[in-house]
Amino acid sequence: MKDTFFTRSLSVQLLAGVLVSLLIAVIAFNCFFFLGNALLDHTVYGLPFSKKMSDREFSQLQNFVTREQITAEKIHLLNAWFTRGTQVYLTIYLDDTILYESPAIKDQLLDPENFDPSLENEEREYPLTLSDGTVVQAFLYYIAGEAFYIWMVAVSGLLAFIVFSFCFVSMVHLKVRYIQKLKKELDVLAGGNLEYPVTVQGQDELGELAAGIDEMRRSILNHQRAEADIRSANSQLVTAMSHDLRTPLTSLLAYLEILDRNKISDEEQRRHLISQSLSKTLSIKSMADKLFEYFLVYTSEWEQPDMELLDADEVFQHFWQEYAFALESHGFIVRTDYNELRGTIEVNLELLRRAFDNLYGNLIKYAEPSQPIQIAYCREREHILLTMDNVISQQRDLKESTNIGLNTCRRILKMHNGSFETVEESGIFHAKVKMPLHLATKQNIG
Repeated sequence: MKDTFFTRSLSVQLLAGVLVSLLIAVIAFNCFFFLGNALLDHTVYGLPFSKKMSDREFSQLQNFVTREQITAEKIHLLNAWFTRGTQVYLTIYLDDTILYESPAIKDQLLDPENFDPSLENEEREYPLTLSDGTVVQAFLYYIAGEAFYIWMVAVSGLLAFIVFSFCFVSMVHLKVRYIQKLKKELDVLAGGNLEYPVTVQGQDELGELAAGIDEMRRSILNHQRAEADIRSANSQLVTAMSHDLRTPLTSLLAYLEILDRNKISDEEQRRHLISQSLSKTLSIKSMADKLFEYFLVYTSEWEQPDMELLDADEVFQHFWQEYAFALESHGFIVRTDYNELRGTIEVNLELLRRAFDNLYGNLIKYAEPSQPIQIAYCREREHILLTMDNVISQQRDLKESTNIGLNTCRRILKMHNGSFETVEESGIFHAKVKMPLHLATKQNIG
């Protein structure tokens, strides 16, 4: 189903719930009103009930006439009978002559909207005996009034309100039940069980909140797994490094012990042992460098190195003239473009050399010797911009790479408040180093 604003906004959903509940309540009110009218028409406003009440009212009228000794001359005294609030229409006549007609109810009863043709029914005519013995005809009709109707409207409204409340509370309860479910799931997560998924239901604010919590759960879980993998890798690295170091160290100690005891008289054998010792020492140094780079890249806790202000031109010319010469000695074609920097940089020379050594080693290992290497640096406002471009060797894929060297460069440049970026495009490797440049007192490289 396509997402809409109505499914994403909780406030709109609540407003829609109110409107739907109100619509249902209006329909329910009309149903209750219709049923109430039908019930009243068959009871208090029906002919049987009206006839029964008319008979009772006539009995009370006869008692009143007898008690008050009302005669035809005193017929007007019947007005006192209506002061008790009775709801009847009364007409008294003798030989087709009207002697009395109830004044208060007449207009209402004879209103076309209230008039009932059944009033002419002879069952509503009663023989009324006056105190002097005269028998007159009394036409009496009971009127139920509007009280029952008002009560029916009130009850219908109350029932409609109950229907509205039930519908709206039912809709809100769905959200409340979802919130309670989220609370239970959060209690599980708070207990440490991050494998327990969070239920994402709907696309409103609650659904987005649940999705955010579940994403956070997955992120923490992945972070914990990554940390476990790193701890495992560190343990394996230490174990492997211990094994790898033991072999050259054992050989180196044996060679040095032989040389120390002067047991070799042949100069050629002596030079061979010295060469082997140097080879083993370089092997150990290489492993130590890799170990340093590994922890530099993958260890989050690393102290800020000591920095010193040095002349930027001297530092970059010293490094990159040396690297350019070394590359040319390996048969590479190097094209340089060095611009005057006119400023100082805050560096740790040992770390910066390690970063540049990695860039140099990357060129030696992966650059195509038959294609020129472009090395340039210049001043760009308050930064030094160093760029290197080389064609990637076709043998690159055959050489093992861990990318630790490039990550080391990136970490070291970050320590210097700089940046390191690499891009491969159409077989060309682009590297860009950016470092802040300061205007400060110059110092020579020590």
